Amino acid sequence: MLSNRVNNIKESGIRKVFELAVKNKGEYVNLSIGQPDFNVPDELKQSAVKAIRNNENNYAPTQGILPLREKIAEKLKNENQINSLADDIIITSGVSGGIFLLLASIVDPGDEVIITEPYFVMYKELLDFFQAKIIYLDTYPDFHIKPEKLKKLITKKTKALIINTPGNPTGAIFGRNELSQIAEICKKYNTLVISDEIYEKFDYECKFSSIGSIYNKTVTLNGFSKSQAITGWRVGYAHGPNEIIHAMNKLQQYTFVCAPTFAQHALAETFNPDISKEIEGYGKKRDYLFDGLKASFKLNKPEGAFYAFIKCPDGRKNFVEDCIKNKLLVVPSTSFSRRDDHFRVSFAVTGRELDKGVEILKALGQDSRGWHS
Repeated sequence: MLSNRVNNIKESGIRKVFELAVKNKGEYVNLSIGQPDFNVPDELKQSAVKAIRNNENNYAPTQGILPLREKIAEKLKNENQINSLADDIIITSGVSGGIFLLLASIVDPGDEVIITEPYFVMYKELLDFFQAKIIYLDTYPDFHIKPEKLKKLITKKTKALIINTPGNPTGAIFGRNELSQIAEICKKYNTLVISDEIYEKFDYECKFSSIGSIYNKTVTLNGFSKSQAITGWRVGYAHGPNEIIHAMNKLQQYTFVCAPTFAQHALAETFNPDISKEIEGYGKKRDYLFDGLKASFKLNKPEGAFYAFIKCPDGRKNFVEDCIKNKLLVVPSTSFSRRDDHFRVSFAVTGRELDKGVEILKALGQDSRGWHS
């Protein structure tokens, strides 16, 4: 009864671990889920309650309410140096909804799309769903883009390049010089760049830049799920060439219809609550995780987001299973890569949970070294 297209989609390894955690709440130390552990800012909660009480519970315009799009346009100009107009922005049901609408609007079967490897799990599965030809840009071991590698992969057949900075699962941030080199190559072939910037606020090295400020043929995807801890509200946005935004809007009429109305009004009223203390706290957790594991594991210090992508000790392919046996939940690299020798941890957890997770990992890493001593 099912289509070949949907049968080819693999279940998300991240969601499998999430469901395991829900079913066994409190039994496992959970370093698997990319969800902020801090509370929604009080002023944003109050704005949401106000919007609901003011009966902002009906359909919103498909493209999104104008006050929120105007706030986003202003933010893109001032913070990202992207020349933007409200008409070139669409409010989406999370960045995930934006990715779906965008790929559905631009990709035909057989189109070549380059994604960096490791990649966010959704990129591969949706590109397969739309029958694109995926071209993998290997960024191991430091998870940064080497211009010479990109030059070898990009051709006149390339429809788009997808980048994610700060990155999930790697925590890597592509600096401005790196982005300039990427833009120069893409400009030569008139290739669209899709830049997923949902972790923008989680920048511990002050390195973040938007490639949309350098290269006009860019669709910038961003949202509020991570920075405002409202993953369940489902509000994201896309900015880019008007032709693409118009196509996404047309398709949204028949799919998501609109992003949640009350949430749009709440965010328009309380657009940029201060989370500097939360970001500072995550920076300390990042340092604690890295310092605790660097003697036992090969890992890069995350520059942003709230993940570390760690090499399994001695290339042990059953290492994630060992973690689960020791009541620790992490995500295997097969959710993000064709390789199976890494795993992802999230440090978006309480200090106590992080303590427990680091201690379990250190013990497993030391056990591994002992086997070969």
